[in-house]
Amino acid sequence: MQDLIIDLVQLGFTHNEAVIYVTALEFGPTGANEIGVKANINRATTYSVLESLRKKGMITLVSSEDQRQYRAEAPGSILTLLELQQRELQKRQMRANEVITRLQVFYNQDSAKPKIRYFERVTGLRAMQTEYEMLDEDMIQIVGLDTLKKLYDPAKEQEHARELKRKDRKVKTIIATKQDVSHLDLLNNFEYVVIDPDLIDIKGEMTVCGDRLVLFSYTQGIIAVEIQSKTIADTARATLELAWNEAVRLAKIGQEE
Repeated sequence: MQDLIIDLVQLGFTHNEAVIYVTALEFGPTGANEIGVKANINRATTYSVLESLRKKGMITLVSSEDQRQYRAEAPGSILTLLELQQRELQKRQMRANEVITRLQVFYNQDSAKPKIRYFERVTGLRAMQTEYEMLDEDMIQIVGLDTLKKLYDPAKEQEHARELKRKDRKVKTIIATKQDVSHLDLLNNFEYVVIDPDLIDIKGEMTVCGDRLVLFSYTQGIIAVEIQSKTIADTARATLELAWNEAVRLAKIGQEE
């Protein structure tokens, strides 16, 4: 019996839960006092442990001749319990990922040393976008859209754009493309200018938001490097603003011709 107790403890039972469950399983429907006596556990603890096992689905409360009795569920219920615990763990992990993403916004903000992170694939891109949705600063970027669309079409995933719009986050984007992007006119928080990719060869993206600079490569899958540094981000922002002004100037010339 002691081996069974040890095995149950290794499966997540407390020692008292294991002892009382095995006792109830051995003697069938029994009152709490009898279970406590047979398990050599005091009355108060017995009631507490029985209630814990009942909530886990390992013990059922039954009535017999006006007496409250407890019946142990079949041993197979252990698998059901573990499956429920596994699902609960998965929910916690998902919640933890969300919380970590939100906390990451505040992590190491005051450090003078640039903080560098890497992202890969569409899942990494979405994780980064979700994190950036938590920030308050506006964004400016230049995007090689034609290269990106070979890997991932942002028009099919509007959640990021909707979230930025909901929070009234302003986005300025220089788009290198030969494609029609007039659907972006529907986003009143989104300002863009289109340049011919023959004019500038961009197979990636540069985005600045607050103290963060992100550089993307779209040639062989989605790869991104994020540098968190106010000085570096400010320098990149000034460069993009200069590029924005020039792109707007060229667009006006093209319209006049």
